[in-house]
Amino acid sequence: MSNIYYCHNCALNQKIITPLAAENYSLTGSVYLLDKFIKHTSPPNLNGLISVYNDPNYDQIKNYTVSTSASGSVEINNSGKVNIVYYANSNIGITYKNGNFLSDADTVKVVYHNNALKIHSFPVDSFEYEKKKCKICDRDIIW
Repeated sequence: MSNIYYCHNCALNQKIITPLAAENYSLTGSVYLLDKFIKHTSPPNLNGLISVYNDPNYDQIKNYTVSTSASGSVEINNSGKVNIVYYANSNIGITYKNGNFLSDADTVKVVYHNNALKIHSFPVDSFEYEKKKCKICDRDIIW
C-alpha cells in the first residue's frame, strides 16, 4: 500500500483533519514536546534520520507549525498516520542521516496534528512530495 495524499480543502471536507486552534498550541507544553523541540533545533546527536531547523527561534517554528496545520496538504502514510505538509519556499533546515548531511529542507511536516500534547513539526525536503496529487481533486499537493 502506498501513501495517500489530499489537498487541504479536500482533507477538511472529508474530515480527515481538524487542526488545533493556534492559541492552544505550545512547542514545549509537555515533556514529549520539549524533547521534540530540542531534537529538531539542535545538532543531531542520534543515529537515524533527523531533520533540524536552521533557526531555532520558538516563534518562527510555532509559525511554521500553525501555518502548516492551517493550510498544508495531507499525507496518510502506510500505517494510517495523518501528516500535514507545506512548502516553505525557502531552505528552512537540514536533514541528517546518522549524523551526516543528507539534504536541505524546504518543507514543513506536522505530525500528530490533532493531539495538543504531541503535535510538532520538522523540516523535510520537498523532493519527497514531487508529483503527488490530491486523491479527490487531482491538485498538486505541494504548490
